[in-house]
Amino acid sequence: MNSKSRLSEFFFVFCAVLVLLACTTTRASDGDRSGATRELPFRAMLAGYPSPEDEIFWNKDYWNGKLILWSGEGYNAVVWYGPNELTNGQHLLIRHAEFPEARELTAEESERRIGQMQWIFHRARELGLRNFLLTQLAFFTGAFGKAHGLDKPMPVSPTVCAWHNTGYPDFWRGGTTINCGLRSELTRAYTESVYAELPQIYPDLDGFYGFMGEPLPGDRSSFFREAVAPGLQRSGRRPLFIALQWQMPLEDYLKNVSPAEVYDHTWLGFHGYNSENITDAKPYPGVVEWSEKTGLPTVADLYPANQLYFPFNSPRFAYEIAVEMKKVEGFAGFVYWERHISGALLGPLFRKALARYAGSSEPYSTEPWLALLEGQFGDRKTAEHLLRAYDICARIIPETDALVYSGGDVLRRELRLPYAFFTGAFPWGYTASPARGSHLVPVKHYAEFIARDPEQFGENNGSDPDRAPYYQQPLWGSEGGSVFDVIPPAHMRKVRAMGVECLQEAEEALKSVAKNREEAVCARDIMKACQLLSHYYERKVMAAIWALAHARSHRPEDREEAERLADEALHRYLEAANFMHERLDPFYLELTGQPLKEAGVPLGELIDLERKEREELPRIFDWPEQQGH
Repeated sequence: MNSKSRLSEFFFVFCAVLVLLACTTTRASDGDRSGATRELPFRAMLAGYPSPEDEIFWNKDYWNGKLILWSGEGYNAVVWYGPNELTNGQHLLIRHAEFPEARELTAEESERRIGQMQWIFHRARELGLRNFLLTQLAFFTGAFGKAHGLDKPMPVSPTVCAWHNTGYPDFWRGGTTINCGLRSELTRAYTESVYAELPQIYPDLDGFYGFMGEPLPGDRSSFFREAVAPGLQRSGRRPLFIALQWQMPLEDYLKNVSPAEVYDHTWLGFHGYNSENITDAKPYPGVVEWSEKTGLPTVADLYPANQLYFPFNSPRFAYEIAVEMKKVEGFAGFVYWERHISGALLGPLFRKALARYAGSSEPYSTEPWLALLEGQFGDRKTAEHLLRAYDICARIIPETDALVYSGGDVLRRELRLPYAFFTGAFPWGYTASPARGSHLVPVKHYAEFIARDPEQFGENNGSDPDRAPYYQQPLWGSEGGSVFDVIPPAHMRKVRAMGVECLQEAEEALKSVAKNREEAVCARDIMKACQLLSHYYERKVMAAIWALAHARSHRPEDREEAERLADEALHRYLEAANFMHERLDPFYLELTGQPLKEAGVPLGELIDLERKEREELPRIFDWPEQQGH
């Protein structure tokens, strides 16, 4: 072929590519303004590894199976979360070449543990999974602390965190650790050495997913500049550092973490997408603001800690989250925290769908999920009903928590809604999900206005043209006259209706199930628990509304309504808890080795707490009778 022919061929191909790109751009802009056609390049699974004292740490077949599963589902990275020098101060991952006094293992045992982690990282890499190590600050080994006199209580100060004296939870050894929370030139140099050594020992370690750390005293951002970045630079590898902003002011992050001159391979990590919950498909405003202002590729946690025991198993919900992520220009991807029962064992459809839709421009379809369920239960109708049940069930707790709001993971509200959420005992009790803007009226705000004028504000958002005074005007006015806000009674009726519907679908599924009937019965029982709890949630919220109203209005009729609803809430709770104890506790005992419990409190004690709350309703809400009025 002569040069003119090659040039003509090149020109033809070039023009064809331009036309294809133009068509693709047109389709994306005209037919899909959501941004859903782009792919998220970072799709990570959080993988918790145990202490080497646990046989699972050494089980290569176990890890090989997990890695094959995640890789096959479309995940392309693993964030490894477990004991090590930078999460609990345990000597595990490095040889401590610069600070040999930090060693707690024999050379032989150290090499054995390093070899196992090298194998895990290498196997992940063979399967197309990049490896990132989750780290915290500031920790050091017990031996290092003892060698330098850091193993004793010290006055809390800008260089000594209270965790050093009280102990930071050591989740892998069932206690607390005090070898943390000290900031000095010595601990700075130690931290730098760990970050320098890790990439040298593990060639298949791609980087770090680093929290600056709850136990780190002082300006956390400056410790990145002083200790972390120098260690990364000395490693000789330029690993990617996904720097989590957890409990750090944005201004500090912009000064000491994000600038390229500090470290030129940094991404933003944000904890988390909906904080330490899932309430919405949309991200909370905080992560969007940080992504925009830092200008860094952004990775957000998906951390459904509010849904521990009930299936978080909706592929449609996963699709909606993936689409919403793609709308944020700076989003590079996510880390899915599959640590809880609902994620690991009761949420396989959500897990698969999340990676599938985040990693492609595929539109949502029920077909792949129906095929999986049909294969599991042997019948198409069963699959259709169960898929609808899972889709509905997955919204019940998120929708409840969007109103009964808390961004943290320590008060889950899954098995019980304490009245303290409504009384003003917590600052966040005055708001609802940040993703809803002000369109979901908070309980306390609603109660204050029905206490003033129940005729005008009770069960009213202003949209009923047949209700006096017959004008059509949004009553709550969060956007002037533009939006008819959602009031708590209407929102909770929707939650209650979801409970009814998901149970109906699960009951219908049982009529045609052809195989694995016990699994289908278990799914039905879980949906029954969701239905019972949804009724309890709705009654508890309504009781709180009228209890708050009476505290302000002092009207006897408001007290009567509050007590009536509180009695109903208690009745609904006893019904739900007794059913769960009878039907679900055996299931969870077999699945996890422990029955249902919330924050370590089993169902029986939760029932006692609920009864006590009913008895103390006047005191909890500080009714006028309690004040001697």
